[in-house]
Amino acid sequence: MKKILLSLLLAAVPAGAAELQIVESAPDETVYGSTLAARPQAVWLEMIGASKKTLDIEQFYIADQAGEVLEPVLAAVKDAAKRGVKVRFLVDKVMLKESERSLPALKEAGVETRVIDFKKAGGGVQHAKFFIVDGAEAYVGSQNFDWRSLKHIHEVGVRIKSAAAAADLELVFRADWALAGGAEPRKMFDNKKVALSVSKPEKAQLGGGEVTYSLAYSPVGYAPKGADTEISALLKALGAAKKTVRGQVMNYALQEHGSKRWAELDSAFRKAAARGVKVELVFADWTMGGKGDRDIKALAKTEGVHIKISSLPPHSSGFVPFARVEHSKYLVLDGETSYISTSNWGPGYFLTSRGVAVFIKGHAAAAVLEDIFAKTWAGPYVQPVDPMKEYQPVKRN
Repeated sequence: MKKILLSLLLAAVPAGAAELQIVESAPDETVYGSTLAARPQAVWLEMIGASKKTLDIEQFYIADQAGEVLEPVLAAVKDAAKRGVKVRFLVDKVMLKESERSLPALKEAGVETRVIDFKKAGGGVQHAKFFIVDGAEAYVGSQNFDWRSLKHIHEVGVRIKSAAAAADLELVFRADWALAGGAEPRKMFDNKKVALSVSKPEKAQLGGGEVTYSLAYSPVGYAPKGADTEISALLKALGAAKKTVRGQVMNYALQEHGSKRWAELDSAFRKAAARGVKVELVFADWTMGGKGDRDIKALAKTEGVHIKISSLPPHSSGFVPFARVEHSKYLVLDGETSYISTSNWGPGYFLTSRGVAVFIKGHAAAAVLEDIFAKTWAGPYVQPVDPMKEYQPVKRN
């Protein structure tokens, strides 16, 4: 019976049609893990293992540990290079101390690697997390190339089977790759012959339902010509919300790293609530206990805005540094519009750091994110933010 149902589902997908799949990292020993979403290690291994010609990977950093869940993924990357796939791996300079533990073995296997100094170019970091396989499909999500992102951190991403999306992301990868090789930032997207395919929504299948999706980029000033910037697309989506806005992110700030105070996103949440939209947001406990928590406390005082703080329990194996945290970056609006990003919600991400976001319209995608959110919002790890409480910084390492 299962084979018959699978055959019927596959038959319903037009040949060559784009397909999306939402992927969730469910921290070990937690109640998380939507049955509507896939798991990243299996998806990554399938995608990388199927590569035949090219594999381009752009990540914030690499963090592996012997015997852990990223090890077979890195082995698959090396195997791809050894069987003749042209593999390129790009990481950011600010996290090089961590990445350089894995880079030599990748180089030895035939992987070409570069380090980008995005701080020098844009003022922030290369914070995007995506890879492209054979110009045919891509992965975008909050997961770093970090074993903890697969096992100990709550994350959300999306697999995109589409030559159009792959081509657009390839354009961004090539620009960042050239920048890492010494190209001038102002010439990153000078090729006028290149036309973006997914600057306008593309139809796709997701879980048997039809959706449309488009891509958007950060930072402002470093997006391909004709593409939406992430913050403009996000503000537009929030401005159109009528009933509900739900989602979660690790960091939320109106001012960070010495930036000027920036309230565009905060204002969009407040305006949505003012017109009767129910806003429900979950932030990580890592955000509390410092200067940034005043912005969260202030937003929580807004009528119609409901905020909870998540604290994931420690693992039975003991303390895991830089882990056990909510790191997802998504919103679902009106049960119809979905936003999945690599960016935290602050000026340093939208205005100065490289990021990639996927905007999806259709109930099929929204239903998955609503399910992920419901398990978080009603779960055992969250508490309503207390505007009067003096939060203490969480131990990270």
